[in-house]
Amino acid sequence: MLNAEPTPSKVLWIRAGAFGDILQAIARARLFKRRFPDAKLTMLARPEFKNILEPQDCFDDFMYWDSKRKHLDFFKCVADVRRRNFDYLVSVHNAGSAAMISLFSGIPHRYGYNSTIEKLCYDGNVWKWFEEVKIDKDLRDVPMIQASGEAMAYAKELLVPLPKKRVFCITGASKPQKLWPIEYWPKFISALLDEEWGVVLNGHGVVEKENNIRIMEVLNGRNNIIDLTDKINYDQMCAVIKNCTASVGPDTGPLHLSGLAGTPTFGLFGCTPSRKIGFTMPWFREVLCTCPDVGCWNYHCPKPCMSTLTPEMALEGFHKFTKECCNL
Repeated sequence: MLNAEPTPSKVLWIRAGAFGDILQAIARARLFKRRFPDAKLTMLARPEFKNILEPQDCFDDFMYWDSKRKHLDFFKCVADVRRRNFDYLVSVHNAGSAAMISLFSGIPHRYGYNSTIEKLCYDGNVWKWFEEVKIDKDLRDVPMIQASGEAMAYAKELLVPLPKKRVFCITGASKPQKLWPIEYWPKFISALLDEEWGVVLNGHGVVEKENNIRIMEVLNGRNNIIDLTDKINYDQMCAVIKNCTASVGPDTGPLHLSGLAGTPTFGLFGCTPSRKIGFTMPWFREVLCTCPDVGCWNYHCPKPCMSTLTPEMALEGFHKFTKECCNL
């Protein structure tokens, strides 16, 4: 930090969405608080993330703006920001709306990033500023996400029917290029059930619900498996994950939650480079597809790269992972 700059004391922290990015924003807020423990952080986000944000003790206050549906509330949001007299704004969201809030905020020190209007709206690039103040934005050395006490109690009761050795299976993904083929899951899960794992299926929305029904039908009534699709909120999901031995799935929000919650996490990866999106935890491992362009980060690629990651490859990698990260 430049010598002329004061120590941050009252900070507006901005990240609207999506779920995985909200979780990484929480992790970076914790790193910021580690560097500036006396700073008071107010999180500005979309209201659908309220139940995962408010259990986090790195924040002192919250502001919510439904930027997807209530565009004209931008002016109310800016007015509220100006009333609160923040001394720093830190945006970890490259959206134009975040940049415009910064521009009209009246906050004296503003850091963020945007590919087109960054210099107009911010005093500096947030990632370069983190380097200057000696914050490693990708450090994930301890669990970064908390669940509420109420959610933890609920999760413990919910999982009583399962064995103590439990795996949280994330079958969905936000983009087709990230999705592990649904038809691969029954063979993978069946092998884990044979090894006396309890299995929790996670999902959200119509498509993932239908996919998990298909998986359950193929497994044909096997015991020690629970389908929680659309049955838990984000806070409860975090608590369920914390009460599991391990998590497994492709690159999607719940996998970020698993890793950041501190549960040993096993990723099924193809086009996305795991370390670049925050999977740097010592309790994270991955198995990669065999596509020659693995890690290309191209969500428009027509190659079915994830289909080259077979159930046999996933099982072999999972067994190695559990020995290294779960002491099994």
